[in-house]
Amino acid sequence: MSSEIKDGKFYFKGTVITPVLGRLHLDQTSTIADFYFDGDTTYVHCTNRITTFVNEKKQKDTLNNLTISNVKGSSTQDLIIGFETWQKELKKSSESDKQKNEAYYEKLLLFVQDHPKSKASLFLLGKATSLSYVQAMQVSKLIDTSLKSSYEAGSVSELLTMLHNKPEKIANRAIGAAFHNVILSDTAGNAIDTKQFRGKYVLIEFWASWCGPCRAANPSLIKLHDELGGKKFEIVGISADEHIEFWKEAINKDKMNWPQLLEGRHGKLSSFYNINAIPSNILLDKEGKIMGVDLSAREIEKRIKNSS
Repeated sequence: MSSEIKDGKFYFKGTVITPVLGRLHLDQTSTIADFYFDGDTTYVHCTNRITTFVNEKKQKDTLNNLTISNVKGSSTQDLIIGFETWQKELKKSSESDKQKNEAYYEKLLLFVQDHPKSKASLFLLGKATSLSYVQAMQVSKLIDTSLKSSYEAGSVSELLTMLHNKPEKIANRAIGAAFHNVILSDTAGNAIDTKQFRGKYVLIEFWASWCGPCRAANPSLIKLHDELGGKKFEIVGISADEHIEFWKEAINKDKMNWPQLLEGRHGKLSSFYNINAIPSNILLDKEGKIMGVDLSAREIEKRIKNSS
């Protein structure tokens, strides 16, 4: 659905039976903001900041940084905000990491116990990557079976699989481990083997067109590619997109001038490397071995220069 902004306001009308996770963006060069709506009327207050950057053609370009500052009229969103506010305060506390993890588990357990039929419980559990497999299983058993076919239930299943395989996934991401090469399709439909990029330093960048933080990070990647690209360095995008047209449009609008491959939301490569949130990246040396994971642009540049 789309709506025109008039006098700083926009409206959508529709009917939902259960709480629905909504996604707002201004255009394909806008970050994306998520929220739940479940009442007769939901009011969403947003702020927008235009970021200007220089693209690979040395031309000025912009990105709309859309942020939701307040949501009223959604009981599901209220529950999520309440829990996440508590979680932020916990992170600021002086307690040890062990104490924080125990408090977090106990709080989430009580939350789901009190709200077994709420999608807020599924949403929060799906993000609980710090839990152990046993803890996550205990929490998941409290969720009402009426939600087992929901979109959010899929995220919980992915979390449980990840936690169950966590020791193996950690080994896969170890410094010096050989990269797990795959064959995926590029924007032209050609089959591309990631092994073909050996001989260069390669940044494997996991992203998606609908991911606001991913799109916001593109200017720094463009700058990095301009400075280091060529025979020495390459970026390879691995997209979690499911809509090919949105994927291609984002590539063109953000002017990402490097190889782009599509594996979809449940990609085997993302699963192999335990990629549960994007953007995420893996830096490879010229032999295809892992040099680092989830590095900033500055860290990537530093590691490459120190290895050359």
